[in-house]
Amino acid sequence: MLRDSSSSHSEPTSREEIQGLLHLAERDLVQANVPGLFPDGRFAFAYNAALQLATAYLRLHHIRVRASRHHLRTSQELETLLPSEQRQFALDFEHARRKRHKLMYDQAGVVSEAEAEALIAAVQEFRAWLREELVERFADYANGK
Repeated sequence: MLRDSSSSHSEPTSREEIQGLLHLAERDLVQANVPGLFPDGRFAFAYNAALQLATAYLRLHHIRVRASRHHLRTSQELETLLPSEQRQFALDFEHARRKRHKLMYDQAGVVSEAEAEALIAAVQEFRAWLREELVERFADYANGK
């Protein structure tokens, strides 16, 4: 997919921006695992963590997605940029984006416990991969440098 200049643009990032996005993702993953939350809530927190991690990955490549249709455009950019071994996360993210839209704007109770757990697991796996990428390919943006 060719990048549409109206949907994103190139802009340098900083270690502080990347670490801030990672911190938000961590916070939301903790919230996704709070006992007693409805599956919709757990899913929403896990989705937000996925969005923060996806945004961090795009920002590592100096891509900033503009505000209009941000979630959709983040999903599209992520799918084109991720290496093949991580494409499943892009697919999971897109599926979660659609599901989240439904639960946020159309109806409650659309997420099962199994769906919430599956998204949390996918986000945790992507987070681990992204941490490795930071160390191996983007050390300037890793924490502690």
